[in-house]
Amino acid sequence: MTATPAPRRLHRIVAALDRWGERAVHRISGPAGYDGKVRMLAYAGYRNATRLRVKGRIVRYQEPLDAATKWARFRAMVAIYNSRELPGIAVRLVGYGHDVTVPTDDEGYFDFDLAIDAALPPHTEWEAATLTTPEREMQRPSIEVPVLAPGDDHPFGVISDIDDTVIETGATNFVKNWRRVLIEQPGDRMAVPGASTLYRTIAGDHAAPRRPFFYVSSSPWNLYGFLTEFMELNHIPHGPMFLKDYGIDRTKFISTGHAAHKLAAIEGVLAFYPDFRFVLIGDNGQADVAIYSQAVADFPGRVAAVFIRDVDGTCRTGPEGALIAGIEAAGVPTYCGTGLGDAVAAFSALGMDDPQEAAGAVAAS
Repeated sequence: MTATPAPRRLHRIVAALDRWGERAVHRISGPAGYDGKVRMLAYAGYRNATRLRVKGRIVRYQEPLDAATKWARFRAMVAIYNSRELPGIAVRLVGYGHDVTVPTDDEGYFDFDLAIDAALPPHTEWEAATLTTPEREMQRPSIEVPVLAPGDDHPFGVISDIDDTVIETGATNFVKNWRRVLIEQPGDRMAVPGASTLYRTIAGDHAAPRRPFFYVSSSPWNLYGFLTEFMELNHIPHGPMFLKDYGIDRTKFISTGHAAHKLAAIEGVLAFYPDFRFVLIGDNGQADVAIYSQAVADFPGRVAAVFIRDVDGTCRTGPEGALIAGIEAAGVPTYCGTGLGDAVAAFSALGMDDPQEAAGAVAAS
Protein backbone atom coordinates (compact mmCIF):
# COMPACT_ATOMS: atom_id res chain seq x y z
CA MET A 1 0.00 0.00 0.00
CA THR A 2 1.38 3.40 -0.98
CA ALA A 3 1.66 5.93 1.80
CA THR A 4 -0.33 9.14 1.34
CA PRO A 5 1.50 12.48 1.77
CA ALA A 6 0.01 13.03 5.27
CA PRO A 7 1.26 9.71 6.72
CA ARG A 8 4.65 10.33 5.10
CA ARG A 9 4.85 13.69 6.86
CA LEU A 10 3.79 12.05 10.11
CA HIS A 11 6.47 9.42 9.60
CA ARG A 12 9.16 12.07 9.27
CA ILE A 13 7.99 13.81 12.46
CA VAL A 14 7.83 10.64 14.54
CA ALA A 15 11.10 9.30 13.10
CA ALA A 16 12.87 12.54 14.02
CA LEU A 17 11.52 12.30 17.56
CA ASP A 18 12.65 8.69 17.68
CA ARG A 19 16.20 9.62 16.70
CA TRP A 20 16.23 12.34 19.36
CA GLY A 21 14.92 9.86 21.92
CA GLU A 22 17.55 7.27 21.05
CA ARG A 23 20.32 9.84 21.47
CA ALA A 24 18.90 10.80 24.87
CA VAL A 25 18.73 7.15 25.95
CA HIS A 26 22.33 6.58 24.86
CA ARG A 27 23.45 9.60 26.87
CA ILE A 28 21.71 8.20 29.95
CA SER A 29 22.37 4.46 29.72
CA GLY A 30 25.20 4.27 27.21
CA PRO A 31 25.30 2.47 23.86
CA ALA A 32 26.12 -0.92 25.39
CA GLY A 33 22.49 -1.59 26.31
CA TYR A 34 19.83 -1.00 28.90
CA ASP A 35 19.94 -2.82 32.25
CA GLY A 36 17.47 -0.73 34.26
CA LYS A 37 13.87 -1.10 35.33
CA VAL A 38 11.42 -2.55 32.81
CA ARG A 39 7.70 -2.27 32.18
CA MET A 40 5.66 -5.36 31.39
CA LEU A 41 2.71 -4.88 29.06
CA ALA A 42 0.58 -7.99 29.59
CA TYR A 43 -2.24 -8.57 27.09
CA ALA A 44 -5.37 -10.49 28.08
CA GLY A 45 -4.97 -14.19 27.31
CA TYR A 46 -7.46 -16.92 26.54
CA ARG A 47 -7.79 -20.67 26.80
CA ASN A 48 -9.82 -23.69 25.89
CA ALA A 49 -9.74 -27.04 27.70
CA THR A 50 -6.35 -28.06 26.29
CA ARG A 51 -4.34 -24.91 25.46
CA LEU A 52 -3.45 -21.60 27.10
CA ARG A 53 -2.28 -18.55 25.15
CA VAL A 54 -0.77 -15.46 26.77
CA LYS A 55 1.12 -12.66 25.03
CA GLY A 56 2.80 -9.46 26.13
CA ARG A 57 5.75 -7.14 25.71
CA ILE A 58 8.66 -5.82 27.73
CA VAL A 59 9.72 -2.18 27.23
CA ARG A 60 11.95 0.27 29.05
CA TYR A 61 10.32 1.78 32.10
CA GLN A 62 9.46 5.45 32.03
CA GLU A 63 7.20 7.52 34.23
CA PRO A 64 3.75 8.26 32.74
CA LEU A 65 3.54 11.62 30.97
CA ASP A 66 1.07 14.29 32.01
CA ALA A 67 -1.41 14.93 29.17
CA ALA A 68 -2.90 18.24 30.33
CA THR A 69 -2.13 20.25 27.17
CA LYS A 70 -2.40 19.47 23.46
CA TRP A 71 1.39 19.37 23.12
CA ALA A 72 1.61 17.06 26.13
CA ARG A 73 -1.09 14.86 24.61
CA PHE A 74 0.86 14.68 21.37
CA ARG A 75 4.02 13.73 23.29
CA ALA A 76 2.04 11.11 25.23
CA MET A 77 0.73 9.57 22.00
CA VAL A 78 4.22 9.60 20.44
CA ALA A 79 5.48 7.83 23.56
CA ILE A 80 2.79 5.18 23.12
CA TYR A 81 3.81 4.52 19.52
CA ASN A 82 7.53 4.91 20.14
CA SER A 83 7.96 2.17 22.75
CA ARG A 84 11.49 1.10 23.63
CA GLU A 85 11.19 -2.66 23.38
CA LEU A 86 13.70 -4.92 25.09
CA PRO A 87 14.80 -8.22 23.52
CA GLY A 88 16.14 -11.17 25.48
CA ILE A 89 14.33 -10.42 28.76
CA ALA A 90 13.32 -13.56 30.71
CA VAL A 91 9.58 -13.71 31.41
CA ARG A 92 8.16 -16.34 33.77
CA LEU A 93 4.58 -17.64 33.79
CA VAL A 94 3.14 -19.59 36.72
CA GLY A 95 -0.33 -21.10 36.44
CA TYR A 96 -2.41 -23.95 35.05
CA GLY A 97 0.18 -26.45 36.27
CA HIS A 98 3.07 -24.66 34.55
CA ASP A 99 6.16 -22.80 35.68
CA VAL A 100 7.75 -21.72 32.38
CA THR A 101 10.26 -19.02 31.41
CA VAL A 102 10.73 -17.67 27.87
CA PRO A 103 12.87 -14.81 26.47
CA THR A 104 11.38 -11.82 24.67
CA ASP A 105 11.99 -11.67 20.92
CA ASP A 106 13.72 -8.89 18.95
CA GLU A 107 10.62 -6.67 19.28
CA GLY A 108 10.29 -7.27 23.01
CA TYR A 109 7.32 -9.65 22.73
CA PHE A 110 6.83 -12.81 24.75
CA ASP A 111 4.36 -15.50 23.78
CA PHE A 112 3.19 -18.51 25.79
CA ASP A 113 1.27 -21.28 23.99
CA LEU A 114 1.01 -24.09 26.53
CA ALA A 115 -0.73 -27.46 26.73
CA ILE A 116 -3.11 -27.64 29.70
CA ASP A 117 -5.77 -29.97 31.07
CA ALA A 118 -8.55 -27.80 32.48
CA ALA A 119 -12.23 -28.16 31.57
CA LEU A 120 -13.97 -24.95 30.62
CA PRO A 121 -16.11 -23.48 33.42
CA PRO A 122 -19.92 -23.66 33.35
CA HIS A 123 -20.06 -19.85 32.92
CA THR A 124 -17.67 -17.51 31.12
CA GLU A 125 -15.00 -16.36 33.58
CA TRP A 126 -11.86 -14.29 33.79
CA GLU A 127 -9.10 -16.42 35.30
CA ALA A 128 -5.46 -15.43 35.81
CA ALA A 129 -1.85 -16.52 35.48
CA THR A 130 1.11 -14.87 37.21
CA LEU A 131 3.86 -13.15 35.20
CA THR A 132 7.25 -11.94 36.46
CA THR A 133 10.64 -10.91 35.10
CA PRO A 134 12.94 -12.92 37.41
CA GLU A 135 16.14 -11.18 36.28
CA ARG A 136 14.84 -7.59 36.12
CA GLU A 137 12.97 -5.15 38.30
CA MET A 138 9.66 -4.16 36.73
CA GLN A 139 6.85 -1.74 37.62
CA ARG A 140 5.36 -4.27 40.07
CA PRO A 141 6.79 -7.45 41.62
CA SER A 142 4.32 -9.56 39.60
CA ILE A 143 1.37 -9.13 37.25
CA GLU A 144 -1.78 -11.22 37.23
CA VAL A 145 -2.62 -11.43 33.54
CA PRO A 146 -6.34 -12.04 32.87
CA VAL A 147 -7.20 -15.21 30.95
CA LEU A 148 -10.61 -15.58 29.29
CA ALA A 149 -12.25 -18.99 29.82
CA PRO A 150 -15.51 -19.19 27.82
CA GLY A 151 -18.34 -20.95 29.62
CA ASP A 152 -20.14 -23.89 28.10
CA ASP A 153 -23.59 -22.56 29.09
CA HIS A 154 -23.69 -20.15 26.11
CA PRO A 155 -21.95 -21.73 23.09
CA PHE A 156 -21.92 -18.40 21.27
CA GLY A 157 -19.22 -15.73 21.21
CA VAL A 158 -18.46 -12.44 19.49
CA ILE A 159 -15.54 -11.51 17.25
CA SER A 160 -15.53 -7.78 16.64
CA ASP A 161 -13.58 -5.22 14.68
CA ILE A 162 -12.54 -2.13 16.68
CA ASP A 163 -11.84 0.81 14.36
CA ASP A 164 -15.10 2.53 13.35
CA THR A 165 -17.04 -0.41 14.78
CA VAL A 166 -16.46 0.20 18.49
CA ILE A 167 -14.50 3.46 18.50
CA GLU A 168 -14.77 6.32 16.01
CA THR A 169 -11.34 6.58 14.39
CA GLY A 170 -11.90 7.95 10.92
CA ALA A 171 -9.48 5.28 9.73
CA THR A 172 -10.59 5.80 6.15
CA ASN A 173 -9.62 9.52 6.14
CA PHE A 174 -6.37 10.27 7.97
CA VAL A 175 -6.08 13.84 6.63
CA LYS A 176 -9.48 14.75 8.10
CA ASN A 177 -8.96 12.92 11.38
CA TRP A 178 -5.24 13.35 12.17
CA ARG A 179 -6.04 15.29 15.37
CA ARG A 180 -8.17 12.40 16.62
CA VAL A 181 -5.37 9.92 15.91
CA LEU A 182 -2.50 11.95 17.37
CA ILE A 183 -3.87 14.01 20.25
CA GLU A 184 -7.13 12.66 21.67
CA GLN A 185 -7.01 10.49 24.78
CA PRO A 186 -9.41 7.59 25.60
CA GLY A 187 -11.77 9.92 27.45
CA ASP A 188 -11.91 12.23 24.39
CA ARG A 189 -12.82 9.55 21.90
CA MET A 190 -16.38 8.78 20.85
CA ALA A 191 -17.92 5.32 20.76
CA VAL A 192 -19.71 4.32 17.56
CA PRO A 193 -23.43 5.16 17.97
CA GLY A 194 -25.27 2.16 19.40
CA ALA A 195 -22.13 0.08 19.99
CA SER A 196 -22.27 0.27 23.78
CA THR A 197 -25.97 -0.67 23.81
CA LEU A 198 -25.51 -3.63 21.47
CA TYR A 199 -22.42 -4.97 23.22
CA ARG A 200 -23.96 -4.62 26.67
CA THR A 201 -27.04 -6.46 25.44
CA ILE A 202 -24.91 -9.35 24.21
CA ALA A 203 -22.56 -9.38 27.20
CA GLY A 204 -24.88 -8.58 30.10
CA ASP A 205 -21.93 -7.20 32.09
CA HIS A 206 -19.07 -5.43 30.33
CA ALA A 207 -16.53 -6.36 33.03
CA ALA A 208 -17.66 -10.00 33.35
CA PRO A 209 -19.41 -10.84 30.07
CA ARG A 210 -21.59 -13.92 29.96
CA ARG A 211 -20.32 -14.61 26.45
CA PRO A 212 -16.70 -14.46 25.22
CA PHE A 213 -15.66 -11.39 23.25
CA PHE A 214 -12.60 -11.21 20.98
CA TYR A 215 -11.39 -8.11 19.15
CA VAL A 216 -9.52 -7.96 15.85
CA SER A 217 -7.88 -4.82 14.49
CA SER A 218 -4.97 -3.60 12.41
CA SER A 219 -4.23 -1.02 15.11
CA PRO A 220 -0.77 -1.48 16.66
CA TRP A 221 -0.16 -3.37 19.90
CA ASN A 222 1.10 -0.04 21.27
CA LEU A 223 -2.55 1.05 21.55
CA TYR A 224 -3.63 -1.92 23.67
CA GLY A 225 -3.76 0.08 26.91
CA PHE A 226 -5.47 3.01 25.17
CA LEU A 227 -8.16 0.70 23.78
CA THR A 228 -8.80 -1.15 27.04
CA GLU A 229 -9.20 2.17 28.86
CA PHE A 230 -11.62 3.38 26.19
CA MET A 231 -13.66 0.18 26.50
CA GLU A 232 -13.85 0.50 30.27
CA LEU A 233 -14.98 4.15 30.04
CA ASN A 234 -17.69 3.25 27.50
CA HIS A 235 -18.82 -0.04 29.08
CA ILE A 236 -17.69 -2.12 26.12
CA PRO A 237 -17.04 -5.76 27.17
CA HIS A 238 -13.41 -6.66 27.70
CA GLY A 239 -11.83 -9.45 25.69
CA PRO A 240 -8.56 -10.64 24.18
CA MET A 241 -7.32 -8.51 21.27
CA PHE A 242 -5.47 -9.43 18.10
CA LEU A 243 -3.56 -6.32 17.04
CA LYS A 244 -0.50 -5.75 14.83
CA ASP A 245 3.16 -4.93 15.36
CA TYR A 246 3.99 -1.52 13.97
CA GLY A 247 7.33 0.26 14.13
CA ILE A 248 8.35 3.74 13.07
CA ASP A 249 10.90 2.62 10.48
CA ARG A 250 9.81 2.83 6.85
CA THR A 251 9.16 -0.89 6.52
CA LYS A 252 6.64 -0.96 9.38
CA PHE A 253 5.09 2.51 9.64
CA ILE A 254 2.68 1.84 6.77
CA SER A 255 1.80 -1.79 7.22
CA THR A 256 0.45 -4.16 4.62
CA GLY A 257 -1.57 -7.32 5.12
CA HIS A 258 -4.62 -5.74 6.80
CA ALA A 259 -7.11 -8.29 5.44
CA ALA A 260 -4.78 -11.25 5.88
CA HIS A 261 -4.10 -10.31 9.51
CA LYS A 262 -7.78 -9.97 10.40
CA LEU A 263 -8.85 -13.13 8.56
CA ALA A 264 -6.08 -15.18 10.22
CA ALA A 265 -7.10 -13.90 13.65
CA ILE A 266 -10.80 -14.60 13.12
CA GLU A 267 -10.22 -18.07 11.73
CA GLY A 268 -7.72 -18.75 14.53
CA VAL A 269 -10.46 -18.11 17.10
CA LEU A 270 -12.96 -20.24 15.17
CA ALA A 271 -10.47 -23.11 15.07
CA PHE A 272 -9.54 -22.70 18.76
CA TYR A 273 -13.19 -23.03 19.85
CA PRO A 274 -14.73 -25.67 17.55
CA ASP A 275 -17.83 -26.06 19.73
CA PHE A 276 -18.75 -22.37 19.61
CA ARG A 277 -20.48 -20.27 17.00
CA PHE A 278 -19.63 -16.59 16.67
CA VAL A 279 -21.31 -13.33 15.75
CA LEU A 280 -18.99 -11.23 13.57
CA ILE A 281 -19.33 -7.45 14.00
CA GLY A 282 -17.58 -4.93 11.77
CA ASP A 283 -18.00 -2.07 9.31
CA ASN A 284 -17.76 -1.64 5.56
CA GLY A 285 -14.95 0.89 5.64
CA GLN A 286 -11.95 -1.48 5.68
CA ALA A 287 -12.78 -4.75 3.92
CA ASP A 288 -14.62 -6.37 6.85
CA VAL A 289 -17.41 -7.57 4.54
CA ALA A 290 -14.97 -9.46 2.29
CA ILE A 291 -13.10 -10.85 5.31
CA TYR A 292 -16.28 -12.06 6.99
CA SER A 293 -17.54 -13.55 3.74
CA GLN A 294 -14.36 -15.60 3.51
CA ALA A 295 -14.70 -16.76 7.12
CA VAL A 296 -18.28 -17.90 6.43
CA ALA A 297 -17.06 -19.88 3.43
CA ASP A 298 -14.07 -21.40 5.24
CA PHE A 299 -16.03 -22.38 8.38
CA PRO A 300 -19.52 -23.46 7.27
CA GLY A 301 -22.09 -23.33 10.05
CA ARG A 302 -19.76 -21.63 12.53
CA VAL A 303 -20.78 -18.02 11.97
CA ALA A 304 -24.07 -17.33 13.75
CA ALA A 305 -24.64 -13.85 12.32
CA VAL A 306 -22.87 -10.90 10.72
CA PHE A 307 -23.49 -7.31 11.83
CA ILE A 308 -22.07 -4.54 9.62
CA ARG A 309 -22.03 -0.83 10.38
CA ASP A 310 -22.58 1.00 7.10
CA VAL A 311 -20.16 3.95 7.21
CA ASP A 312 -20.80 5.24 3.67
CA GLY A 313 -24.26 4.05 2.63
CA THR A 314 -23.02 1.37 0.20
CA CYS A 315 -23.47 -1.72 2.35
CA ARG A 316 -25.95 -3.47 0.07
CA THR A 317 -24.76 -2.15 -3.28
CA GLY A 318 -21.91 -3.03 -5.59
CA PRO A 319 -19.36 -5.76 -4.82
CA GLU A 320 -19.97 -5.61 -1.06
CA GLY A 321 -23.70 -5.96 -1.59
CA ALA A 322 -23.04 -9.13 -3.57
CA LEU A 323 -20.85 -10.47 -0.76
CA ILE A 324 -23.55 -9.78 1.83
CA ALA A 325 -26.11 -11.53 -0.37
CA GLY A 326 -23.74 -14.50 -0.50
CA ILE A 327 -23.42 -14.54 3.30
CA GLU A 328 -27.20 -14.55 3.63
CA ALA A 329 -27.50 -17.27 1.00
CA ALA A 330 -25.23 -19.39 3.20
CA GLY A 331 -27.90 -19.18 5.90
CA VAL A 332 -26.17 -16.55 8.05
CA PRO A 333 -28.46 -13.74 9.30
CA THR A 334 -26.98 -10.36 8.38
CA TYR A 335 -27.63 -6.87 9.67
CA CYS A 336 -26.43 -3.77 7.84
CA GLY A 337 -27.20 -0.26 9.08
CA THR A 338 -25.72 3.17 9.79
CA GLY A 339 -25.61 2.54 13.56
CA LEU A 340 -25.41 -0.51 15.76
CA GLY A 341 -28.24 0.41 18.12
CA ASP A 342 -30.83 -0.97 15.70
CA ALA A 343 -28.93 -4.27 15.64
CA VAL A 344 -30.16 -5.04 19.17
CA ALA A 345 -33.46 -6.28 17.74
CA ALA A 346 -31.60 -8.37 15.17
CA PHE A 347 -29.53 -9.95 17.94
CA SER A 348 -32.61 -10.69 20.03
CA ALA A 349 -34.16 -12.46 17.03
CA LEU A 350 -31.27 -14.92 17.00
CA GLY A 351 -32.52 -16.52 20.23
CA MET A 352 -29.13 -16.53 21.92
CA ASP A 353 -30.62 -15.61 25.29
CA ASP A 354 -32.31 -19.02 25.40
CA PRO A 355 -29.58 -21.59 26.28
CA GLN A 356 -31.66 -24.55 25.07
CA GLU A 357 -32.40 -22.87 21.75
CA ALA A 358 -28.76 -21.85 21.39
CA ALA A 359 -27.55 -25.38 22.15
CA GLY A 360 -29.97 -26.74 19.56
CA ALA A 361 -28.69 -24.28 16.98
CA VAL A 362 -25.12 -25.46 17.56
CA ALA A 363 -26.11 -29.12 17.39
CA ALA A 364 -27.91 -28.52 14.11
CA SER A 365 -24.95 -26.69 12.52
